[in-house]
Amino acid sequence: MVYNGFIKCEVCGAVTRIRMQVGWLDGHPIAVACQKCGISLSGKVNIDQDNRELSFQFKNAKFLTDAKPDYVVECSGEFPTAKQASDEDLPIGVVTPFLKNVMRFNDMDSYEKFCKNVLAIKTAVDNWEKYERIFDLYENGRIDLLKMESKKLFPQEYCMCRDEYEVLRVVHLVEIHCFIANLREDILRNTELGKEIMTMNTNQLQDLIRFLNSHDGYSLKELQRSIHSIMSAFTKVFGALIPAYALQFFRERIDYDTEGTTTSSYEEVKEFYIDAYETLGNLLIIPVALNNILYRGNYDQLDSSIDNGGSLKDFIAKTKANRFHFCSKAEKYTELLRTEINVKIRNAIGHKDVVYDTITQEITYTPDPKNRAKKHKEYLLEFEDEEMHLFQAILVISEYLYQLMKIELITNGVTPIQ
Repeated sequence: MVYNGFIKCEVCGAVTRIRMQVGWLDGHPIAVACQKCGISLSGKVNIDQDNRELSFQFKNAKFLTDAKPDYVVECSGEFPTAKQASDEDLPIGVVTPFLKNVMRFNDMDSYEKFCKNVLAIKTAVDNWEKYERIFDLYENGRIDLLKMESKKLFPQEYCMCRDEYEVLRVVHLVEIHCFIANLREDILRNTELGKEIMTMNTNQLQDLIRFLNSHDGYSLKELQRSIHSIMSAFTKVFGALIPAYALQFFRERIDYDTEGTTTSSYEEVKEFYIDAYETLGNLLIIPVALNNILYRGNYDQLDSSIDNGGSLKDFIAKTKANRFHFCSKAEKYTELLRTEINVKIRNAIGHKDVVYDTITQEITYTPDPKNRAKKHKEYLLEFEDEEMHLFQAILVISEYLYQLMKIELITNGVTPIQ
């Protein structure tokens, strides 16, 4: 169903027709701008799915049920949409955003999987306060309360918490249930992955764990805490990133010149991009070290063909941008991350060398501060697609970390209870 409403800019008086694709969500953010004066008209729509009724909230605009529009914009909480245009110029009206986008999915199974995953993550987001308690109680050592809280979320047989091993498993169960099962299901299906890590050279794994625990900011607990922190941050932006997530299910690349997103703006998602980039830059030491063991037989020996190799201590001393050089697609544990890292745009954000156009959704940045005449461009939806993949790569490393934490417990004398 497509609903047509109108918003009148309180600054310049221009009227924009909101052509809303009413989907299966109960609400979503709307991030649009007045095409005449450029001021943000962002807001939110709440959808009563039982009665098919909508209510709107907008900043800097008054909602109208009828008016003569100057501009028109498609809105969808689930899919990419046509960008803003004058009411006469925008080539929409026959094909709805739903029909246009559902045809892009690989097949109906892909579409159903997308819907299922989004709803599952949204349920986790809506109940995040309860799930985050498990992380907080674990970090504070309140295992008695953790056991009680976990039984409110999962069947009792998964929450016995008779030893440190079972407590760790409950914590990992939250990671799986809320995010991994829905965003990197392939890692869970790869049942050999955990076994392969657990059966690597025991001495090398133990040396790796000792190395990490002896370096400030890289202990297993600190790395785990950083993962939980970025998971919490993700719950605040997921609603804005759903159309970007849909791109992962499409057969072909969309036309970013004419299509974008109406659930977010650059400013709203920029901080999460930075946080995910920084978090991944620290966590990358784990898959790099696992590659070192698998391919070079020594956790401390980097690939000599990349930045002259070196040791893990050398790796820690590198900038985040240089660390990402080791995110090789030729070696297993980094290849499984399946992400592209744009270090140039991250550096540009850090130097405030970024300009965002709210109408075209074009991000213009300076990749090299020494050559300010040279500019690169990227669209918001592309930026958010990278953002999603950064987070998904972190989820993969959380699985690696879980295996290392199990090895640490076994090394410390904890025998898993059958």
